[in-house]
Amino acid sequence: MLKIILIITLLFAALAQANDVANKAQLSSIILEAEDYLSVKPSKSLAMLSTDVDLSLLSESQFFRWHIATIKAAASLNNLPVMEFSIKQLIAHKSSTEFDLQIVSILSGVGIFLRKSGYLAQAKQALFCAVTHSKADEKKIKLLISIAIVSRHLDHKEYAIKAYDLAKRIAKNKKITSSLATIENNLGVLTLESDNITKAERHFRSALAMYQLNSNRSGNIISGLNLLHVFLMQDQQENYQRLSPSIIRLTEVFPNESRQSTLFWLNTVFQVRQGLVLNKQLVSQLEKNFDKISDRKLQFSLKKHFAEELKVNVELPKQTYQQKQTPLWFANINQCNWQKLTDFKLESLQ
Repeated sequence: MLKIILIITLLFAALAQANDVANKAQLSSIILEAEDYLSVKPSKSLAMLSTDVDLSLLSESQFFRWHIATIKAAASLNNLPVMEFSIKQLIAHKSSTEFDLQIVSILSGVGIFLRKSGYLAQAKQALFCAVTHSKADEKKIKLLISIAIVSRHLDHKEYAIKAYDLAKRIAKNKKITSSLATIENNLGVLTLESDNITKAERHFRSALAMYQLNSNRSGNIISGLNLLHVFLMQDQQENYQRLSPSIIRLTEVFPNESRQSTLFWLNTVFQVRQGLVLNKQLVSQLEKNFDKISDRKLQFSLKKHFAEELKVNVELPKQTYQQKQTPLWFANINQCNWQKLTDFKLESLQ
């Protein structure tokens, strides 16, 4: 009888072990596939990484890759709760060797989360910290882009241009073309905010062509929406009509509420110019969608150029970021001397 019990016990143990091996292989496959989809379809990456699985089966390296990929996918979709959850999971393992090895990617995610949440000064510090740890040129370029984006929101336009120029120089010298589209698009945004519409259009056209070449769906949408915006500002109805079907199709299936709301505004302007008569329901929808647009400067532009035409009364959200307190978990990141970083100079990266 004891022999039978022992055999059964061993059999169950063997089955459990085999099951664990199969589950580990499945999780490893999910990570690889999710990482592959990050640039072309981040919504698929996030869906894969949001499945109810036992992450304790992952190695330490895989655990970090899982959450870093989650942060990147969630950032593309503007899903801040998911970003913060994964950041906290990683900080809970801050004493591990892997945390130091992945510090650049972690701080990059932290900086993007803080910027999207309105902690602009803190976001810039996190990104400065990341760039001082970065040895790879490709990561350095992406961090400089993030620093420039934060600088734009802080109204430090000259600093933003300097960061973009440095990123562009490194990218061209090292023949790293993957980030040039983002730099072009973002330079277009800065140029547009200086009311140089013709130059902005050139930047956006260049960015869109590069994004299309790289099959970057998210970038395609961003630069496409920016181009549609510029076409409407110049009353280029034909150009809008040619480009809009592909951008509408991509944006509608991309789960980013802010971009879909931007598209709703732009498309309504176009339809009104084509003869659409506004009613109370449409005006109400425009007002609701305006509040869902996450970029305050974009809101300002839409209000400035189109609100009167659409007979919409909208208000910009107040800029309260200066008073915001940093999330408590931020203090647990001690990889940099935060006080020293206040005097960080971009020139030190050249």
